[in-house]
Amino acid sequence: MKNTKDMTLLALMSAIIIVMLAIPGLGYIPLPYMNATLVHIPVIILAIVKGPKLGALIGGVFGVSSLINSLIRPNITSFIFINPLVSVLPRILIGLITGYISKLLNKKKWKYNLQNIIPAGIGSMVNTIGVLGMIYLLYAKDYLEVTGKVGSNAFLVIGYIAITQGVVEMIISIIIATPIANSLLKLNKGNL
Repeated sequence: MKNTKDMTLLALMSAIIIVMLAIPGLGYIPLPYMNATLVHIPVIILAIVKGPKLGALIGGVFGVSSLINSLIRPNITSFIFINPLVSVLPRILIGLITGYISKLLNKKKWKYNLQNIIPAGIGSMVNTIGVLGMIYLLYAKDYLEVTGKVGSNAFLVIGYIAITQGVVEMIISIIIATPIANSLLKLNKGNL
């Protein structure tokens, strides 16, 4: 980390993630067989504002928090999220990929800071595709079994979640993360 401001911003975003996880229904909206995720938004914001390194670090905080959340608030699919390949790796990738895309797009001057919409949307999709992709690769049969969908096509079942839930999460991420990231970038003219 470069300076005290980076450490402070990382601590603030980590605290926001912990609060979102501590208050039921705030960071994860419970659905019958999964949780809709909003906790990835602080990861996206920090990655846009500070780049891939801090983005990956805060993504790791989110991932470990997700794993812990699965242990202390279990549901029928929690056994899946105890695996760090499902809970931690995709969350680190959110920060890494969002940060690099943001860096690339911020080289151009866009009107109204629209360049931050794209990384916010992609960051959310990295979470959806990463988590659901790992579930499909590692736990497809088990997932169908615990959700009562034995005999169904796992790709279609998990793909349906990616399309429905993932698109909603992406839209919410764009709506929340973009203006916050824009404000933080303007606050110190990109030197936050």
